[in-house]
Amino acid sequence: MISVRPAHHTDFEAVAGMMSGFMALHHRFEPDQFRPALLGFTEAIFQTWLAQKDELHIVGVADESVVGYTAAGRWPGQSSDFGYPRRGVFIYNLVVAPEARRKGVGRALFAAVEAWAADFNAEYVGLNVNPANDTAKAFYEALGYTLASEYRSKTLRHVTRMSPEP
Repeated sequence: MISVRPAHHTDFEAVAGMMSGFMALHHRFEPDQFRPALLGFTEAIFQTWLAQKDELHIVGVADESVVGYTAAGRWPGQSSDFGYPRRGVFIYNLVVAPEARRKGVGRALFAAVEAWAADFNAEYVGLNVNPANDTAKAFYEALGYTLASEYRSKTLRHVTRMSPEP
């Protein structure tokens, strides 16, 4: 059984471990864009995340262990000459411990985010996904998330990144 509750500063070790895997995965996908680990991620920094206004930080719990984490923020929408304002929620990240994957943790976290979005009267929930992350894309599609836009960029100069000492 998976339960979802607000994240607490005492969840730092579990969240930091999962975020470490998240960062390593994205670094493998795009080493010139993503650091191999979160820079200076401490319990104090995590507490500042948890204190952000209009953000949701929740954990998935199984057998009294934190096995998932997600963070999302509310977007009140802005009007422009091109489009109507749309209230939404953006999911910043979703991490699930490797041993808890495919056991409903991600689904439970998404259900909680979507309920929070509904309380905000949001029109949509959005997120970014790395194009190389086929597992995540399939998961999001299974939840009804569709491709809404594409972000394109062009590298103007290559920057050699230095990896931190082990």
